[in-house]
Amino acid sequence: MRLSRTWISTALVFCTGCLLAGGLELSKDQLEARYRAKVEQTADGILLKSDTAEWDAGLRINPPKGQKFDFSGAEYLAVDVENLSKDRQMRLTMHITSGGKDKASTSHVDLPHREVNTGVGLNPGEKRTMRLYLPHAALFTAPEGGRNIKRPLDTSKINSIEFKMQWPFEPHQVKGLIDCRLSNLRLEGEAETDKKVTGMGDKYFPFIDVYGQYKHGEWPEKIHSDADLTKEHQRELAELAATPAPSTWDRFGGWAEGPQLEATGNFRTEKYNGKWFLVDPEGRLFWSTGIDVLQAHTDATTGRGHEKWFEGKVPADGVMPFTHWNLQKKYGKGRYEDDFYDTMSRRLKAWGINTIGNWSKSNIMLKGEQPYTMQLADFARNFPRLPNVKFYDVFDPAFEAKMGNILRDRAKEDEMTRKSIDDPMCIGYFIDNELQFGRIMEGVMKAKADQPAKQEFIKDLKAKYQKIGDLNKAWETDYKDWKQLADGDTVPKSAGYKKDANEFNAKMIDRYFELCSKGIKSAAPHRLYLGCRFVGFRQSKECQESAAKYCDVVSVNTYHNSVANVDPKSFGGKPILIGEFHFGTYDRGMFSASLCPVGDQQERATSYQRYVQGALVHPNMIGAHWFQFRDQPLTGRWDGEGYQIGFVDVADTPYPEMIKASREVGENMYTYRMNGKLNNSMK
Repeated sequence: MRLSRTWISTALVFCTGCLLAGGLELSKDQLEARYRAKVEQTADGILLKSDTAEWDAGLRINPPKGQKFDFSGAEYLAVDVENLSKDRQMRLTMHITSGGKDKASTSHVDLPHREVNTGVGLNPGEKRTMRLYLPHAALFTAPEGGRNIKRPLDTSKINSIEFKMQWPFEPHQVKGLIDCRLSNLRLEGEAETDKKVTGMGDKYFPFIDVYGQYKHGEWPEKIHSDADLTKEHQRELAELAATPAPSTWDRFGGWAEGPQLEATGNFRTEKYNGKWFLVDPEGRLFWSTGIDVLQAHTDATTGRGHEKWFEGKVPADGVMPFTHWNLQKKYGKGRYEDDFYDTMSRRLKAWGINTIGNWSKSNIMLKGEQPYTMQLADFARNFPRLPNVKFYDVFDPAFEAKMGNILRDRAKEDEMTRKSIDDPMCIGYFIDNELQFGRIMEGVMKAKADQPAKQEFIKDLKAKYQKIGDLNKAWETDYKDWKQLADGDTVPKSAGYKKDANEFNAKMIDRYFELCSKGIKSAAPHRLYLGCRFVGFRQSKECQESAAKYCDVVSVNTYHNSVANVDPKSFGGKPILIGEFHFGTYDRGMFSASLCPVGDQQERATSYQRYVQGALVHPNMIGAHWFQFRDQPLTGRWDGEGYQIGFVDVADTPYPEMIKASREVGENMYTYRMNGKLNNSMK
């Protein structure tokens, strides 16, 4: 591997806009193989191999002894990555850090420990460039009071460069998970010092224009006037008129040219030729490409107390719903919702998207033009809960009454839920999102004595041990009596406690899934129970077994560059629906890219295709839903999350690269899945 002479830490001069020939050879003592990975330096680069995805498995490149890497003059750190496997899709992430872990300072001179990363998903034999945008403190440390979510680094003092598989989910040992060549590690571009924030002072304010965009940047889709909004709208309407749904689809988005299976009038699942599919109401194979949060406007930001941030006037209530204002201008009317959802329905067909994903408005479902999923609860607030844990008290009698009748009760309250029970366009229902299964027993042990789950646990313990002394011996505790155990809030650490806790934890989880299933099937036995949207695939044995037992489809939210290597035995081999995934960048004026940052818009589109291709060849996966339809606000939504992750931006302008990529997927996904081979082209 060669490093460009642009690396300031080598005392060579930065060459603006070019890479000098020759470069700098890395010495072997700078290459550190991590956790069972194998590293070999060759004339063509560095060979990196690993059969495990565990957190630290991979390669660390350290600077020369006593020095730091200096990337302060460049725009990107880039490296070419070639997947040497002949049959396995590969994912890899590149990370850099600055600062020490004991640093507490927030000045850009001495920043605390911070890390940024980028990633890539590669088909067998594929070679692409992985680019990491460099968030220089000199560019992005905002003046006092200015919002800054970009997490700037002291890029003149980079600790190391690491290559690994972030957030492991694969089985602990799989041959050839990483088998790649890294080459041409380099700095690219020039830091745009003319656009630096540091030193701007009051000139930085306002930094948000009247359309909700970052004022101090430019990009192709940026809106500069109301006329731009209407012009872009007319351009897109003409494009949509010329782009019907893929000709290979039936009216549901199923495979019209595929095999004819039993038509039941409802969506169901079936394994066909060794691969799970949904089957649409007319008996055609269906693979679900979806988008979450299909809503006219979401995530308004607040301007109260931050009036100087905004170019426009902040309303008295402080609410700044930029997308709502932009859509009013775009459609030329205050009540634009009907027109917006008409356009949305046409967009989905033109973009090759056949499913309305989670958290979408009933407005588009009621049109009856696309299949949809619904969520009956997102951790229901009025259901009995465990204290300080995102999980329910499943042994509270009120929980059984509420969850066991959730669909019936929701249907009484909501027109769309009522319609969905007999609507052939309804695929099925999620219940909850990203529950804290790993903290259930913490919630039980810290609960008060009258918590039904705690009472149930103690009842089981009394049946097993009879005497408190016998429990104390097993748990290595010193409770005076059962009342002291009930009144206590400590969590023992002994092996005896953990064994009993695991058994009760399994009992809690099994009851949860049983009652969720009952809540759907008692009112609509023909509808699919789509699970609880797990956070990732590393779920406990208890979660996997109970989900497989009661869910028709297991849903998993997972933010990675590839899901091709998910263990086919996960969740008992049941059908799996990806509930959330996305990719984002820093090239559209946003302060935060995403949970899966990539280099630019084209790489975002390519990453979308590779991710879906990996899911398409996996025998258990029946769909993948993108989170979310629109970029989040520049200054963050209610919880601060402010990612560039949309199919459209704050002004409702589509990203053309993403639209092209999703259309290619929609047109070709059925033949790609049946072919079962990881080719770069969808065709």
